[in-house]
Amino acid sequence: MARLAIILVVVLALLAAACSDSGSSGDASEVADETAEETASLEQVYAELEGLTGDERTARLVELAVAEDADITLYTSLAVDDSGPLIEAFDDTYGLGVDLYRASASTVAQRIVQEADAGFAGADVVMVNGSEMTVLGSEGLFAPLASPVTADLFPSVVYDNWAGVYINVFTSAWNTDLIEPGSAPQTWEEVLANYPGTLAMELGDYDWFATLVEDYFIAEKGLTEDEAVALFSEAAAGALVVDGHTLMAELLAGGAFDVVTSAYQHRIRRLSGDDAPVTWEPAVEPLIARPNGIAVHAETDGPATALLFVEFALTDGQPMMIDFGRTPTSQTVEGGIPPTYDVITVDLIALLEEREKWENLYESVVTQSGQEVVGE
Repeated sequence: MARLAIILVVVLALLAAACSDSGSSGDASEVADETAEETASLEQVYAELEGLTGDERTARLVELAVAEDADITLYTSLAVDDSGPLIEAFDDTYGLGVDLYRASASTVAQRIVQEADAGFAGADVVMVNGSEMTVLGSEGLFAPLASPVTADLFPSVVYDNWAGVYINVFTSAWNTDLIEPGSAPQTWEEVLANYPGTLAMELGDYDWFATLVEDYFIAEKGLTEDEAVALFSEAAAGALVVDGHTLMAELLAGGAFDVVTSAYQHRIRRLSGDDAPVTWEPAVEPLIARPNGIAVHAETDGPATALLFVEFALTDGQPMMIDFGRTPTSQTVEGGIPPTYDVITVDLIALLEEREKWENLYESVVTQSGQEVVGE
């Protein structure tokens, strides 16, 4: 987690440097202003689509994309094993090529900022972690996203200039060989109180912790911050601490503990599909979600093609997220999160500003047991 903090500091520093150097022709804020013409071209695409719906709208967007005759470039942190098939499916569907630049989210973000500072944009579509999307979007480096396909997404993952393409969903989960159905937790209070000595917590999930404290225990249950944190501290005093969601899910399946606090829903779903004795349903609500996003770059030379790719990723590409072992943001995809569940999305902007507080507080909480961290 410390690595991500450094990453975000570097990205923010690059943005700050770009915005403070008024003598540079590659000033990032000036670049955002100077992209008005390019962004307007996307606005022209929207204008062409106005009043059209369904297949008619898609057909017109495809016509506009074909007329551009431009191979777009996707900058992403999604693994090539996943981003490659997504691009191939898009090409198979529309006959439109997409070049790929894949790197870590931090590297992608830094490259976009540096290119903006130099007055150049190599990306047409950006798809990285929500934290980096928040930073880049706040600097005007993404074009406005005005698409009807976002109506099927969880509302909390739709922003002005980007949308969640898949989410990491934090959920409690339990071993069905060790927990009888009638003994499974139904509330977060039960998760934290009812399994002393048989509970596991993940080392780095400060964002899950912060969101539950602020948006559930304080906002919904009326606790003070100290009272809410005390619940986690009491749970951690008798808990095992595991470094890594994959390891935690595998150990849960193996019976190393009965219940975990913050598994990734897609990992539990995959293990359950392989007949491992684990489940996350009926879900302990609210579920906590952290999106990974997709956006059209403000300076794209192929706005219609870029928009078509974004819409493809948010529609036809959503079932593929299940195949990739990820949780889609669409509420209509089988195997995702049913729309009947209460989901709270991590406030990425607020958490970015208060990261140090919550990371340090969570670290102090999960070390209550004094036991060695499993996986270190």
